[in-house]
Amino acid sequence: MNTTRRAFLGAAGTAVTAALLGARLQDAPKPLAPTEDNIEGPYYRKDAPFRAKLAEGVKGTPLVISGRVLTPEGKPLRDAVVDLWHADSAGDYDNKSDQFLLRGRIRTDKEGLYRVETVMPGQYDLGEAKRPAHIHYKVSADAHRALTTQLYFKGDPWIKRDPFVRPSLIIDLQKDSGTFDIVLAKA
Repeated sequence: MNTTRRAFLGAAGTAVTAALLGARLQDAPKPLAPTEDNIEGPYYRKDAPFRAKLAEGVKGTPLVISGRVLTPEGKPLRDAVVDLWHADSAGDYDNKSDQFLLRGRIRTDKEGLYRVETVMPGQYDLGEAKRPAHIHYKVSADAHRALTTQLYFKGDPWIKRDPFVRPSLIIDLQKDSGTFDIVLAKA
């Protein structure tokens, strides 16, 4: 093979390799944005029991929320702790009971999945406005930053007036169930 042909093939091979590597870099998945934080509010109580059914003995519209806890790379976080609490259908929190009504913690499974059965939280008064229905979350996992946030529901008439609501924290419900995936930032 003459040197001109060898140089051409070498340059062509380099160009093809560079193009393939460039395409792979462009096709690489982008990191997921960490879930936005939100206010804790005044009603958090630590040491809620580990349970997936929060509303035993509480009247209201049944609600199931499930989702996954993930790394920014989209990998599931096994054994993450998801601590949840919310108001009852009248907008009242259980602040004094030793039963921890509408409060509980869950550990994610090997796929990072969690699932909770509860009732739809109610809105409560804030003077001339109301807080939209919401569920509070505290989520933690090894080697990741703990997250305190809230989940809101599409269509709530008070969402637009509440200064704490973030669009990324609003979910749509389908037949009294919804999905809320959580991405934790690295520590």
